[in-house]
Amino acid sequence: MRGMTVRKGFTLIELLVVIAVIAVLMGILMPALSAVREQGRRAVCSQNEKNTGLGLFLYANDYNGKLPLNEVDRWLFDVSYWTTDIILASGGFDRHIFYCPSWSQRDNIIFWRYGENLPAGTSENYERPEPTAIATRKDYHRIMGYYWLLDTKAGRANPPMSTTESKVWVRSTVEASAKVNGVKVKKPLGSVELITDVTASNGPDRDNADFAGATGGCWTRWQVTDRSNHLKKGTHAAGGNILFLDGHTQWRQFDQMEHRWFWQSFGNPCLWW
Repeated sequence: MRGMTVRKGFTLIELLVVIAVIAVLMGILMPALSAVREQGRRAVCSQNEKNTGLGLFLYANDYNGKLPLNEVDRWLFDVSYWTTDIILASGGFDRHIFYCPSWSQRDNIIFWRYGENLPAGTSENYERPEPTAIATRKDYHRIMGYYWLLDTKAGRANPPMSTTESKVWVRSTVEASAKVNGVKVKKPLGSVELITDVTASNGPDRDNADFAGATGGCWTRWQVTDRSNHLKKGTHAAGGNILFLDGHTQWRQFDQMEHRWFWQSFGNPCLWW
């Protein structure tokens, strides 16, 4: 009919071109958005370490600089119920400050209440109350999302490994010292690591080890692997936040880290900071 306008639709080729352009744009934007999200998580992670440190420092101020040390020598991310009680009582914090948002799966009740040996899949609404006896709370431990470089009451057998400088386990906020050539030397508080992100691997080879699936105590109990908080390119570590004894935090790239510790006769996981 004369005077009628026929609307022309998209051809199949035009639709395919549009879809291809969108796919290209998504391929460009998604890595950038992912990087922005990770930067945000790193900022929250850094603040978690500061808040945890605040609780430790407040306790130390009341006890002549002494920190709440674990009664039992365990993995560096194992912290007694009693110690976390002190942190949580120091301010308006909850358990989530003990876990890095870049590895949110670790923030789970089975890790938080590890000492009670809950089965995998236990609901976050699990109703049985925690044990209240002080001796039990000092003996039972939680699995944290960070390494705590605190000493134990009896003292850890060996200092952290290092090829560049003497590292120490921390007992006090007032003084930290290391033996250099048999001589006790005080270390500046701003150089002493107190809490660090988990960077864990299967094996000590920095180039080829798996940093996303390290087997440790959780593997023995639940067949759950440990992993590094901050990853890049699949199974490679990116680095981690570190809280120092003077209260400041900083990001350390993985290429500046060293393999510093492993648990006694267990070769894995290898712990880096």
